[in-house]
Amino acid sequence: MTPFQGKLRIRHLEIVLLVAEHGNLSKAARHLHMTQSGLSRAMAEIEEAVGGRLFERSAKGMRATALGVAICRHATVLLGDFRKAETDLAAIARGELGSITVGCFSLFSGWPLADAAAAFRQAHPKVELSVDIGTHERLVEVLDTGALDVLISRTPATLTRETYRIVPLINDPVVLTCAPHHPLASRDALTWADCAMYPWISALPSGRIRREVMERLAEANVQPPDIVGALSLEFGRDMVLAGPYLLMLPGSVAQVQARRGVLHVLPFDLKLKRSPLAAMWRRDRPSTRQTRAFVSILAGIIKQAHP
Repeated sequence: MTPFQGKLRIRHLEIVLLVAEHGNLSKAARHLHMTQSGLSRAMAEIEEAVGGRLFERSAKGMRATALGVAICRHATVLLGDFRKAETDLAAIARGELGSITVGCFSLFSGWPLADAAAAFRQAHPKVELSVDIGTHERLVEVLDTGALDVLISRTPATLTRETYRIVPLINDPVVLTCAPHHPLASRDALTWADCAMYPWISALPSGRIRREVMERLAEANVQPPDIVGALSLEFGRDMVLAGPYLLMLPGSVAQVQARRGVLHVLPFDLKLKRSPLAAMWRRDRPSTRQTRAFVSILAGIIKQAHP
């Protein structure tokens, strides 16, 4: 065993990440329920184990060195692996057949994720299923730590197939929806000017979709509508049903909501670039049997709704 393996502990990794997160020893010490002097001694032990300084101390706080950045990256992955192992072992100890943690982009958390989760539980009752709903950017970070077995989300060009294994599920457009009783619901054709008369629930300002919407409005010489940025199906649906809002949704999700009588899909082409929905996991973390089974069930549900 090398000195590194013999001295570095899980607790050390947690300490390094918290110091990096807070950038301040006293704040990190409070979070760790340690004294600041105790934390300083622990940091000295860690730096001795790895053979170098991890943080530069200044009046502005703690800033990670190149070595500190590297150990934080590895600590995030290692702790993710430990937590995943803990979940799997606990499930097996209860007599189950392991576990699976699925991350899902928020706008797909109703259909098809909920349908797939219900079908998976019925087919695999002895596999513990956990779901993490959020934004694509956050969930990719969680996927990279090893805390997710698979991510269900859009696939931007920034995700490379050298790093991620990607299984395409559906390539649908983004559409505008409204409540069935909305004034636009009875129209057979619409323009940008028609849609901009009403407030929207749309993608966040920093996202590609919002930028493209602004570009299309400018091309049509139409003033932007009042927009609330949100990536929540539940929030958007409630806003639409309670007022005059228009809600942007993935076309596949919108069609399912329309068939259920909840929303109406407007006859208007936003002319936005498509990003296929896909299941993805890292190539350096091979998929498990449970992961492949979940993706297969999910693909079947999508195909059934949109053959």
